[in-house]
Amino acid sequence: MCRHIGYIGRKKDLYSILLKHKHSLIELAYKPKLMNEAILNADGFGIAWKNKKSFKLYKNYLPIWNDLNLHSLSKSLSSNLVIGNVRSATISENQGYFNTHPFNLKNFCFSHNGFIKNFNNTTRKKIFKYLKPKYINLIKGQTDSELIFILLIQIIENEKKVGKSIKNTIRIVKDNCDACMLNFLIASFDKNGKNTLYATKFSTGLKAPSLFYSKHKNEYTMISSEKLNNDKWYNIKNNSLIKASANKVEIEKI
Repeated sequence: MCRHIGYIGRKKDLYSILLKHKHSLIELAYKPKLMNEAILNADGFGIAWKNKKSFKLYKNYLPIWNDLNLHSLSKSLSSNLVIGNVRSATISENQGYFNTHPFNLKNFCFSHNGFIKNFNNTTRKKIFKYLKPKYINLIKGQTDSELIFILLIQIIENEKKVGKSIKNTIRIVKDNCDACMLNFLIASFDKNGKNTLYATKFSTGLKAPSLFYSKHKNEYTMISSEKLNNDKWYNIKNNSLIKASANKVEIEKI
């Protein structure tokens, strides 16, 4: 389980986007309000932000409150497309840098809040069968989250349509497991530099983790596992796919 925040809109420093709030990314780690599967998110954190025509990552497998560089670093960096994640490892052995979110490949970044039940038993092998060798070779860690991301990238490169590819990825996971929670955040940009932030709230056999969005005129949109402040936040219903830009939020049923 995790908590995560996505941002798309006018360029702002990362501190304002993730850490300045009353209920910030740090508080989501040590004092989450709506997380049922764990008490803390102490198994690392990561931040991804778009910088010109690529994503940059800052990740640490230690708890976010132990990182003494984060405040000064986040105040010196700015972006118009950001994902932040604090992690509670579903399987205690699956820790370390390569298992820490977000994951990045080319023009996509990915964060997962949830898990596949009994992943290290039969489900992992079932999903692996969908991957071509060149995509299997991209996997560096042991988590269900990274495997889902690589599967999504393979489908996107075949389908070309991100929304449809997200739905197909969820269908494959759902059809090959007993139960799962699949709350995703996906930041992307196209060849023309257009930014898009996708999110999902989906589960089968389990209760989906909480998810909200907040829209601020035509300046920016935020999607978060929990309400970050006293702004107006909208609860996202289960089995939803969200496509967001700075000035528009579209929600459709999965």
